[in-house]
Amino acid sequence: MEHLGGPHSDLLGETSGTSWTRARAAARAALIWLVAGAFLIAMSGCIFSPREPDGPPDEGGDIPWVTPTDTSKVLENLAAALAGKGISNYMDCLIMDSPADSFTFHVDPQDSLDAGQEGYDRYANWRRDDEATYIAGVFLECAEGMDLSFSTVDEPDETQDETYRREDYELTIVWQSGDHQPGESVTYRGQVTFWMRRDETELWSIFRWVDRRAANPGGSETWGVLRGDYRG
Repeated sequence: MEHLGGPHSDLLGETSGTSWTRARAAARAALIWLVAGAFLIAMSGCIFSPREPDGPPDEGGDIPWVTPTDTSKVLENLAAALAGKGISNYMDCLIMDSPADSFTFHVDPQDSLDAGQEGYDRYANWRRDDEATYIAGVFLECAEGMDLSFSTVDEPDETQDETYRREDYELTIVWQSGDHQPGESVTYRGQVTFWMRRDETELWSIFRWVDRRAANPGGSETWGVLRGDYRG
């Protein structure tokens, strides 16, 4: 049998490679949506139910959880959820959607501009469902033991039922699959403003998350860029 040679073989290889890349990306997106969808279906029955004043979300006993009676405990639970890949714990740090309110995320404007024409699709109108999709995708491709640290810039005023706290952050992830090499460690840096609200059970949760670039990022991308990569 005669084999294709010359420029035709190069074209065939390039086309096949492109098709494989697209198929891989589509399969990855479908898997992320499947995981996130399963979580959202499980949570749909309790969207309008008040939060229990005691006890962690249903993640088992391996992931630490402290009752969020002050805003610092929300950050503790967030870090523990990331370290243990606990999606319910992570999502329970965010306000539950209701007809009157919903969670929102706001990326650094420069991150959106740097994304070019894709910036709107990656970041606009970010809500709680988008948060579930992105974190499910990250958990799917990272190793356990994600490390998150905060350094407080502005302390909150917890005498009010609504307040904010501003934090510098470092988030280090060891990847297992996806667009990174297995075992590759990546650190994301920036500054976040968490807007939090105390509910009728006296527990705090995040209702607005504003991400900004670090003053000295050291070449690191922000947490917002990571979110955009996994919106689905």
